[in-house]
Amino acid sequence: MTHIENAIVKIQNPWGLGTGFCLNRYNLIVTNRHVIQGCRKVVINGETFKKRTARVLYADPRFDLAFIEKPEGISFPDLDLAPMDRQLHDGEPITAIGHPFGLQYTNTQGIISKAARKQNGIDYIQTDAAINPGNSGGPLISQDGYVVGVNTFIMANGQNLGFSLPWTYLQKAIDEFLASGRVYSVRCQSCSNIVTEDQFKNGYCPFCGEKMDSEDFSGKDLILCETSKNVEQILSKLGYNIDLIRNGKDSWEILDNNISIHINYIPENEYVVADSTLCTLSKNNIARVYAYMLKENAKIPRMAFSVDNNYIGLSTSCIKNDDFHTDTAEELYNLFINYCRRFANILINRYGCLPIDIDE
Repeated sequence: MTHIENAIVKIQNPWGLGTGFCLNRYNLIVTNRHVIQGCRKVVINGETFKKRTARVLYADPRFDLAFIEKPEGISFPDLDLAPMDRQLHDGEPITAIGHPFGLQYTNTQGIISKAARKQNGIDYIQTDAAINPGNSGGPLISQDGYVVGVNTFIMANGQNLGFSLPWTYLQKAIDEFLASGRVYSVRCQSCSNIVTEDQFKNGYCPFCGEKMDSEDFSGKDLILCETSKNVEQILSKLGYNIDLIRNGKDSWEILDNNISIHINYIPENEYVVADSTLCTLSKNNIARVYAYMLKENAKIPRMAFSVDNNYIGLSTSCIKNDDFHTDTAEELYNLFINYCRRFANILINRYGCLPIDIDE
């Protein structure tokens, strides 16, 4: 499955994450509509490339499908849909690939429990492969290496009751999307016609008059509080692409070589907190490492080292919402990020600590 994993992508937006997979034949990344819902662009990354933004091209509320533009300059291995006349059988082995709970490139094996289980008028593939939040939009792979489904939903309170949209629906959706001119379009949930952006007028389907979700066309507004806006303004001034480091509505993550830096605004207590993971303790030089950190703790303003299990971190003091001022916060976070780089380098190269394996 290794070559297949290189065709799998992680998809993020300010409201959540999911999985997608690339079909080179069509220059498209396939996922679920609920993974990208309300977004005209998302952040993707894969085994062979770092985070980047990509345009959403198609949203399908009827079959819960979405297509994302394949980025230029990225090479994916070939991954093909099963032939249209391929028959699935109850008990047939399959593999689901995705990022459950953010655990990247997780393969879960199982069998087809029911090849055609009708739900809302659609014949889904029911499987017992473990599918969890984050798996949505990932491929269901047959033993002969074909995509036979798009992992779409699980039965609430069920045990290993996963449902995948069969590839036949996906193939037809791709064909219809290409026939519409490969321009941004949305399927009408009522009449199933493909509606392009130019055809969408006044919020209604031009074919049947059904009201459509305007957010599929306009995108959903990201409403940030004043403090989160200020954090993003600061990080942007420090040279970071906010789309790429945003890890949630009020959360940001900077991956800098072997350093992981997190900044979070916590609305419940109105604090902004910043911390990092620099490296891990080795079995040697532990006393020297602790002596060095205690010495530096006395020197660095508004920051402190910590050790959690064997992870060495650096954090800033919490800033209360009312005390968060952009000029002083910008100075603090610029200093903090530079200190993170400096201390990680010293702890690894001088004291033999071990770099962390950042999972992007």
